[in-house]
Amino acid sequence: MSQSDFTIDSKCTAETKQFMTSVLEALKSSDAFKPCDRGSLRMLMVSYDMYVRASNELLKDGAIITDKHGKKMVHPAVNVTKSYWNQVSTFMREFGLTLRSRERIKSLTPDVDDDNELNKYITKK
Repeated sequence: MSQSDFTIDSKCTAETKQFMTSVLEALKSSDAFKPCDRGSLRMLMVSYDMYVRASNELLKDGAIITDKHGKKMVHPAVNVTKSYWNQVSTFMREFGLTLRSRERIKSLTPDVDDDNELNKYITKK
């Protein structure tokens, strides 16, 4: 899948645009990704963007806020951040974008020697 197959939405935060550009560059070298992955990449982009926006609110306001009655409460963005972080983590694992998932994918796809009998049969050597 080439980078031109996926468009980063112009309404996304600069941080999301930078992240998605990095993701697309990481995936560009792999031939395993097909046009049908665009939907998952869009979900990753939207989830990451929502995570960034909610976490920015937390950085600005703090995790504990005061309501209109003067009562302290957990900022609503805490739950939003958690929810979107879980989604982002899931997509990143699926695409092999975490250190652990990259290692798992490498271990599942060992190098095949040229003298491997199955490889010879498949490639008709």
